[in-house]
Amino acid sequence: MNAIELGATLYTPALNPAALDNAYGAIPDQRSMAICLEDAIRDDEVLQAEQALAAILNAFHTLPPKIHVFVRPREIEMLVRILRMPGADAIAGFILPKTTTANLAHWLSVLVHEQHCFMPTIEGEEAFDIAALGRLKDLLLPYVDRVPAIRIGGNDILGLLALRRSRSRTAYDGPLGVAIRNIASCFLPHGFGVAAPVFEHFGDTTLLAQEVELDLEHGLLTKTAVHPCQIAPIQQAYRPTLADMYDARSILDSQARAVFGSEGSMCEPATHSRWAGTIIQRARTYGVAGTILPAQTMVA
Repeated sequence: MNAIELGATLYTPALNPAALDNAYGAIPDQRSMAICLEDAIRDDEVLQAEQALAAILNAFHTLPPKIHVFVRPREIEMLVRILRMPGADAIAGFILPKTTTANLAHWLSVLVHEQHCFMPTIEGEEAFDIAALGRLKDLLLPYVDRVPAIRIGGNDILGLLALRRSRSRTAYDGPLGVAIRNIASCFLPHGFGVAAPVFEHFGDTTLLAQEVELDLEHGLLTKTAVHPCQIAPIQQAYRPTLADMYDARSILDSQARAVFGSEGSMCEPATHSRWAGTIIQRARTYGVAGTILPAQTMVA
């Protein structure tokens, strides 16, 4: 599993009555979801939320979910309890909240003997500390194949600065953009995917679409969603253009020249091949923009 396969990951509180239906494909084209028992649950609701999760997992024990389901536990002790629940083996993995170099080893002590994927969430001061991010990356490198994406807790990061997301500008226009660039530049070169932070103003799908384009320009190929209405615009943006598909196929052609031109742009397989590979995978997963042909037809 990698970042592209996740698509728009819908965050769902464990107490949301629609959680089970969503896991079984109630939302068209949904590819992944996160059942949250952390910030989305009040302190006095934790026991009720665990009971709700246990009921969901028990259903999975009988009939596995149709999409990738991740669980975001509140703390390590809760993770241990969840792993003991019937049906826990049916989930794709866990989202680790507020991951730091100080607590990562504790999470890994529980997960190291499991087969689940896991996605650490960077949402503290480390987001602005390049050295700390480098240390965290080094600790995670042995597990890169089990980490579909590093997640960015945008609201927590802004909370450190007593800020909230603007209603009229993208994440990249404010201090959160600095954190995104720090995390992306630290983890992407080493084979990790990075998930774009949530766009909380779900009523504005136009600005959301603009932000997803910027996500893609920064190499972020999956994004957190907080409302079902965000899934379609996020995943539509993941469909590459015909022009990009043409360039990608030309770049990956074994007979391609070292440098060649394409519609006024330079193509250089030695430097563009990784980009081309992601374009092909995005097309296979989401199709190609402006076409109605099956994705496999376009990338054959």
